[in-house]
Amino acid sequence: MIAVLLSLRYVMALASVGVIAASFLMFWEGLLTIWDAFAYIRTDPDQAVVTAVLQGTDKLLFGIVLVIFGCAITVGFVIDPSSPWRKKLPEWMVIEGIAELKNLFFQMIILYLVVHFVTLVAETADTMPQWNALVLPVAIVLLAAAMKIIATVSSHPRPAAVKTDAASGDVTSRS
Repeated sequence: MIAVLLSLRYVMALASVGVIAASFLMFWEGLLTIWDAFAYIRTDPDQAVVTAVLQGTDKLLFGIVLVIFGCAITVGFVIDPSSPWRKKLPEWMVIEGIAELKNLFFQMIILYLVVHFVTLVAETADTMPQWNALVLPVAIVLLAAAMKIIATVSSHPRPAAVKTDAASGDVTSRS
């Protein structure tokens, strides 16, 4: 029964392949957007070039994060942890559990929102920003604070239960 359950981890390989395939799509889109930026230099050299470069960079960064995510899924959940070559892998490829994967996903969302905000600022550089433009940076700050709180709470071990001996008043902890 255990062997059957352990073999199900190879289903996670499908998720990893899907994520890496999506990263290739993002690389392609990013390169096409940057290629368009070269065309904008000749036709509209104003803000269109800056916006296209930022959008292309945003897509390329997202593709990089998807590659890291796909590798982390494979190394963390598909490959046997006792494999000798796993020790030779770079640190960014080794994920020890779901908590690290969630933290990586949190960081990916924040990175995407920051680059998206900078792109919006570049697009609206000629006009006065509206009040609702503050929603995105406030959301970024709140997400970053939530990520920090979650990382702090999950990194501290839970305190052991404390038991007081009623006769002597001594405090002992039990684990």
